[in-house]
Amino acid sequence: MKATLGNILVDVRQPLSQQSGDELVSELGCLQGVSRAWVSPRTPRLLLVDFDAEQTDTQHILHAVVRRGFDARLVGM
Repeated sequence: MKATLGNILVDVRQPLSQQSGDELVSELGCLQGVSRAWVSPRTPRLLLVDFDAEQTDTQHILHAVVRRGFDARLVGM
């Protein structure tokens, strides 16, 4: 069986407030293929996202963050 689970690190380039972080995590969690999303407790400008690569991809996740008005970029996989 081929493993299709992956994770990415998204830098939103500004610290997220509790409310902004919660809203963004909730929105990402609703994307098909995303199993978990959370704001880094140590670095609140970073989002960590676990996903199934057969159902979504890193660019789709990144574009969901950018649509919310963040100047985001992928910094890790």
